[in-house]
Amino acid sequence: MNPGKLNRIITIQTTIDTEVAGHSSISWSEAETIRANVTQIDGMRFANNDELKDKKIFKIICWDNNYTDNIRIGLDDLVLFPIKPITANPGSSNLSEIVIYAATKTSPTIVTEP
Repeated sequence: MNPGKLNRIITIQTTIDTEVAGHSSISWSEAETIRANVTQIDGMRFANNDELKDKKIFKIICWDNNYTDNIRIGLDDLVLFPIKPITANPGSSNLSEIVIYAATKTSPTIVTEP
């Protein structure tokens, strides 16, 4: 990936499974801020999925930090969730370039929990 194409700053949070008093719960990790190439794409390729109607869909390319599909992405005032499995392409310096297709949900912002 050409570093000059990393045109946006995004935040990524991953899920954390915790168990308190025998009850399992999921919380979000502290947001990690990274640079990425972000492009809004035409949602027609996903048009057969009614769940994605009227959603903004983005293609995000960044360097891999061992992300799983259980992430959420903060982009400006949007919260994006992956809609396809994350794809990793081998890159230089033992890093992988990852491609994430993500769509908006109703949550307006990422809240960083203390």
